[in-house]
Amino acid sequence: MELSPVKIAWGDYENETLIHNHKMSKIYKKRYQRASDLYNSMYRFFGLITVVSSSIASTISWGSGEEITPKQQVVLSSITTVAAISAAIQNFYKFQENSEIYIKTAKDYAKLQNKIEGVGNIHPQHRDVKPQVFLKKTQDKFDHISDNRLEISNCMTNCFYSKEGDDDSYLEEKHKKYNSFKEDIEITIQD
Repeated sequence: MELSPVKIAWGDYENETLIHNHKMSKIYKKRYQRASDLYNSMYRFFGLITVVSSSIASTISWGSGEEITPKQQVVLSSITTVAAISAAIQNFYKFQENSEIYIKTAKDYAKLQNKIEGVGNIHPQHRDVKPQVFLKKTQDKFDHISDNRLEISNCMTNCFYSKEGDDDSYLEEKHKKYNSFKEDIEITIQD
């Protein structure tokens, strides 16, 4: 006696969970990309201030020779202080290191998004992967990334890193299209 192959059932609940996971991976990917971009910009901004102000201070001190008036001394001290403060801010907040950590997290979410899209792009009746297995692996990957990521503050998320339309998923339209095909087939069969 030969066993019939087990039908892999992707129902509405599994498809909605897949769509939700797609939205979340997309949201987090964009959020961490924006955080990385902001931190990288801050690193460059404070680096530019440091280089420019230290160059100006060096030019003033070398051009003056030994005769530095009190007014020039105040200007020179102010510019040197600006250079030191901007370098300290750049190092204290670790803009470059955090930018690299954020972009790594964004890439992890992008890989997860691609895996979800790889399954979501296939008609539910033709998917080879079992929904429970795939959704469990996906949730495990979300948990792993969440445990290892550098958190972004809620304030920064709400003010800078979230945009309208981040939670749009083209998989919703595909799912509706698949359901309309299913309804058309059922109507045709019943006629």
